[in-house]
Amino acid sequence: MHEQQEPNYMTIGELADKVGVTVRTIQYYDQENLLKPSAKGSRNQRLYTEKDEEKLYKILCFKFMGLSITEIRENLNGFEEPPSVKLLLDKKIADVEKEMSTLMKRFATLKNLSETVKTDAEVNWQHYANMIERFQDEGKYIWQLSCSFEENAYREQEEAKAEQQRILSEMERKKAIEQFHKLIAESVRLIHMHEPPESEKCQDIARRYLDMQSQFGLDISHSKHHDVLITDTADSGMHDSFSALRQEVTVFIQQIVEIYRQKQQM
Repeated sequence: MHEQQEPNYMTIGELADKVGVTVRTIQYYDQENLLKPSAKGSRNQRLYTEKDEEKLYKILCFKFMGLSITEIRENLNGFEEPPSVKLLLDKKIADVEKEMSTLMKRFATLKNLSETVKTDAEVNWQHYANMIERFQDEGKYIWQLSCSFEENAYREQEEAKAEQQRILSEMERKKAIEQFHKLIAESVRLIHMHEPPESEKCQDIARRYLDMQSQFGLDISHSKHHDVLITDTADSGMHDSFSALRQEVTVFIQQIVEIYRQKQQM
């Protein structure tokens, strides 16, 4: 004989099924004083209300945004108005953009270290450490480095770096790298949002992209599509997810730049 449930209450299993989490997850949030049951049944079952369900969704959203358990606990009663939630999301977007920039640089360094080691006759850890240090401090073509994996890629980039040093001062170079990372991150976000290429946001990306080319001292007056800040390496034989993302961003920027130029000619 089934025990009769109190009206408007859910058991922990029912709440877990409804929200799409495990019972263990809800038990953990109970232990961390994030989600206490609103009542206990006659057999000491945890019972939850729709208000508890809403709080669980809030906890899960906070967790996805990257808040720690302590931060979730401190903010669980806040962020009840859209403007405050928007501020929190914008902050987390900025954090992710910084992480993307760091990961791109790390990915580029590791790939080019791998290509260099492949052609070395013997291991030289001092040389590798120096390469890592240089890659962390430099990188006019950091996006290229992440996507170009031919033989001697590092040595070719050393030549590009020497040319870069002639064009830009140290501060200008670092500023340009930072701006380019941000532009790439914003482009990825707009692609995933399916933003129309003629929209104001996309056209602002195109304008900034062309401004960056000018900042690097590049002559783009005779270039139609394949501008030099993003190298087309589609025939390199690399078909991993990062290469696919690079190609997607390349096509996106080419498209919005072409639209931008057409508008400027009208």
